[in-house]
Amino acid sequence: MNEIVKILIKYGFEGIAQNISSKNTKFLPVDKLFTIESNVSLNTRIRWVLQDLGTTFIKLGQTLSTYPELVGFDLAEELSKLQESAPITPFVDVKKIIESEFSKSIDEIFDDFSEEPIASASIGQVHKAYLGGVCVAVKVQHPGIRDTVDSDINLMKIIANRLDKSIANTKSYNLPGIVEVFEKDIRKELDYGFEARNAIHLGVLLENDDVYIPKIYQKYSTDKVLVMEFLDGVSLNYVLSSSDEKFDNEKIARTGADSFVKQILVHGFYHADPHPGNIFVLEDNIVAFVDFGMMGHLDSELREDLTKLFIFISNGDAKLLTKQLYHMSIFNDKSLYDDIEYEIMNLLDKYYGVQFNDVSGVLHELIQNNTLNKYGIVIPRDLLMVIRTLIMVDDIGKKLDPSFNTTEILKQYTLIMLLDNFKPKNMFTKLSEGYMDLQYFITKLPGFLLSFEDILNDGKFELSVGLNELSELNNIFSRIINELSLAIITAALIVGSSLIMLTDNGYYLFGYPFLGFIGFVFSAVLGVILIIMILRRGNY
Repeated sequence: MNEIVKILIKYGFEGIAQNISSKNTKFLPVDKLFTIESNVSLNTRIRWVLQDLGTTFIKLGQTLSTYPELVGFDLAEELSKLQESAPITPFVDVKKIIESEFSKSIDEIFDDFSEEPIASASIGQVHKAYLGGVCVAVKVQHPGIRDTVDSDINLMKIIANRLDKSIANTKSYNLPGIVEVFEKDIRKELDYGFEARNAIHLGVLLENDDVYIPKIYQKYSTDKVLVMEFLDGVSLNYVLSSSDEKFDNEKIARTGADSFVKQILVHGFYHADPHPGNIFVLEDNIVAFVDFGMMGHLDSELREDLTKLFIFISNGDAKLLTKQLYHMSIFNDKSLYDDIEYEIMNLLDKYYGVQFNDVSGVLHELIQNNTLNKYGIVIPRDLLMVIRTLIMVDDIGKKLDPSFNTTEILKQYTLIMLLDNFKPKNMFTKLSEGYMDLQYFITKLPGFLLSFEDILNDGKFELSVGLNELSELNNIFSRIINELSLAIITAALIVGSSLIMLTDNGYYLFGYPFLGFIGFVFSAVLGVILIIMILRRGNY
């Protein structure tokens, strides 16, 4: 704790140091570098504090950088600059860890093992080795890193609780809750078994795509050791700094971005840390991914919502975009509706010229330039991670190829997602969900009515419900279910066809997108059938 206090004082945070320390900080020997009047910004000094405190605190800062709605957009951007320390573990210790994990000598496991690491990060380092004649990369956790993390997290909890109790302004941040969330995240990163499972799952999803996921050797992997196929290629960092004509930057940008968008919208399972160090370029400009500790998960509902968001942004429709944000509960205060729509309209106007082509720019403005933040709107972390990932992908793509733009790829996949809704399997799933809800309601209704009868009797009302009436009631609701099912299908066709009409892709019929036009025709037919059913029943 004394070391933390000294570092806080060093960078001009005496007040915080005194609140978390059980001693008088005036008597601590500290080389103070900054005062309140220092021209170095507060956010920069916070970053330096975390950097000096080491691995776990750097990881905390990197995690907080994904919560700009919590720490502020300026601080989040500053924290994203944090660089992990890269200690080198001596080979003798690496050998001990491997042999302890497998209860075998390293020579029994590997044909050959390079003593010098080829890469190192804060949690582990990578060695080149040969396993059964195959070249592999062996990721080994630094010894003692778990104890370090445990100790640092305990200190974080103490600090968070003391600040929460002693400084009123920190209560709204729920510092103990932040530490709890961070603890869960870093525990996953310390588990190489978790990373191995992520890599295998993503590899299955992308096995027929133009990108490459290294093979994981599960038999030789544990929570502290991860053995994967060695990638004979170069880091994207090298490509970005190289002028070698063998690299097809346009292809690399397009292939990588295409994969990330597909992972997000189609699979709902994506690599959430797409910085250049985690992307490799192999022979023939094949893009490969590494480091699967940070992955994003999206359910089908959020993927549908994202699809609509991208369509409304790409069409510059402020009204529908605002309505979609409200539908997603990004904001719930109806009194803000007109103001937010006006803000979004102004934002979209900035990006529209002859042809709109910058979805990423709009997303960047939404989350990082206070367009929504000034209304107290909190963007859910799942959505925030997606937006950050797309912004990073677009930024890398532009560095590779100045003419690159993610928007065209997003348009392609939004159309795919819209058409996917009309697949019989997906329509059946949605109808089944609706049917189950209605069935549950009908099952509970008789009991509710009988209970309501008791209430009415207590109030001197009489209600008589017989078995025949209940049977008739069941028949009525069965008919309602059938009509609602048809109505749901019709509504889905109308909504889907309307969204397809907003896209510019595909063939045209009578001046309209072919699939959208056909969808409206089917909707009209089903609508007529539904009307006939209602009229024949006579109860309208």
